[in-house]
Amino acid sequence: MTPEKDLEALFALDAAPRRDPAFEAMIAKRIARRRAVAAVGAAAPLAVAGGALLWGLRPVWSGLVEGAVMPEPEGAVLAAAVLALGSALAVVRQVLRG
Repeated sequence: MTPEKDLEALFALDAAPRRDPAFEAMIAKRIARRRAVAAVGAAAPLAVAGGALLWGLRPVWSGLVEGAVMPEPEGAVLAAAVLALGSALAVVRQVLRG
């Protein structure tokens, strides 16, 4: 073998791998972070609209809660908690659906 062939064979053994798992993981993490930020950004207007809707319906809702057959403060708190939980679940589903 010639010296050039020896060097080529030596360098061929030390060739970089075709795939770099650390680099691929870093890129996948960046892509996932960018998608998560985009999903949260897309869900933020929905959350703001839901909050504005609930704020706007507050006078109507208080009239409905007062006329309902339930204890005054506990019923209002329970109803508000159920609405808030439902809204939060809807936002989380929207964010996780991607």
